[in-house]
Amino acid sequence: MLQALWAARWYWILGLFVFLIAGALQTPLHFIWPYLKPQLGPLPVQVDSVTGTLWQGQVQLRDATLGRVDARWQIAPSALLLGQLSSTLQVKANAARLDGEVAVGLDQQVQLQQVSGFLDSSLLQPLLRRGRASLAGEFELSQLHAHIDLATPQLLDARGRLVFSGGDVSFPVDGKPISATLPMVIGDIAQQEQRTVVDLNTTEGDALGQLYLQADGWGGTRIRRRFLDVLGQPWPAQAEADTVIFEVSEKIL
Repeated sequence: MLQALWAARWYWILGLFVFLIAGALQTPLHFIWPYLKPQLGPLPVQVDSVTGTLWQGQVQLRDATLGRVDARWQIAPSALLLGQLSSTLQVKANAARLDGEVAVGLDQQVQLQQVSGFLDSSLLQPLLRRGRASLAGEFELSQLHAHIDLATPQLLDARGRLVFSGGDVSFPVDGKPISATLPMVIGDIAQQEQRTVVDLNTTEGDALGQLYLQADGWGGTRIRRRFLDVLGQPWPAQAEADTVIFEVSEKIL
């Protein structure tokens, strides 16, 4: 009998491992949090409450920009046996929302699947004011799939769609304020060779510009003359509608 037990020792070890994981995942968060919080150090947000378990939990945060934030998650225990943390995630705030699936491996590879989101432009106003600009409207993110290497860090792949609802916009040109109404803009997220791009188009498919992030961490913006056309703004030089009239880049990652 002892010989049979010894022959099946790996099944016992695997069973014990699964039991320990299941027990840890079912531990109430309100019991764990007082021990975990001192180990995290200063946090950029205020944690108001934690409920549920590690497997299926909820946390209420307070952020200076977003205000109250509710985050929910549900971990897939089977993925842990493969050395991967996989979870569905829902984050909601007054003017923002994010839903999707997140998987993180021991190799620091992050996979995002079926991510959708919403952002009201009011959250961007503090950033826009630095450039003496303003924007009204909403952004909708859908069907985002992305692969991120945290060790590099580097965005290896991204695909999806970002739609701007349209709205009033103002910005300075040669020191003079310009005000106009921007129509709906469709941003198609794709991978082109060694960079991730967001092609900005009108609802008719006409190119307005492009946002891009290269593998070396440099990102930038290209704007075509057609962008000024849809804003009803003149361009002093002779140029075709598809001509790039503005381009800027900087190190992002």
